[in-house]
Amino acid sequence: MCVAVYKPANVKTPSLDTLKRCWDANPDGAGFALRTGGDEYAIEIHKGYMTWKQFKAAFEKYRLADFAGNLLLHFRIATHGGISPGNTHPFSLTGDVKLLKHTNVRTNYALIHNGMLPINPEGDISDTMEFCRKLAPLCRDVPAVFHLLEDMAGNNRIAVMTRDNVHLFGHWECVEGVYFSNLYWDRREEFRLFRRNSFPHCGRAVIPEDDLFPCFECNNTRRQS
Repeated sequence: MCVAVYKPANVKTPSLDTLKRCWDANPDGAGFALRTGGDEYAIEIHKGYMTWKQFKAAFEKYRLADFAGNLLLHFRIATHGGISPGNTHPFSLTGDVKLLKHTNVRTNYALIHNGMLPINPEGDISDTMEFCRKLAPLCRDVPAVFHLLEDMAGNNRIAVMTRDNVHLFGHWECVEGVYFSNLYWDRREEFRLFRRNSFPHCGRAVIPEDDLFPCFECNNTRRQS
């Protein structure tokens, strides 16, 4: 399961130690979006970091440790679509797959997602990318888009940054003012969930079979360690 992160303005950015744990649990690529407040395009997307070394270098290049504005970060585990720079998050809202896969973009919308959407993507793209393509024609009516997201979020967590605000959909965990789509990258949280007979990938109740813990919500099985 991916982890999506939203750092509000004037809140301290998570430490590199915390982000390294997010990466270790979700090592299929990372990216971030930050609001820069430009007149034409207010948001920058930088993504496609396929190693921790690359992400750390970008973190330092863009001075994210001290960034005071709104910031989205995402660490990916691939479900739909291949493991590649273009399939990492965030994404702008556009119908153009080439633009969705660009690793450096100026835009007025940036979206990150954690979960599995009931969408069958066409070609080597993720469900999130297909979702952004479907939302693109609605961008001119932002309230309608947000209403749609609220209705369909379900067990998914979605964050949308616009030039004016950041909107969260689904259940997020707040830690020291920073919002995480899940805490399963933190082994302490995972062990706590096991003790409560919850499956770490989706939080659903599971039925243990000997030392195996099958989850019928997300079709994963975890062996008790």
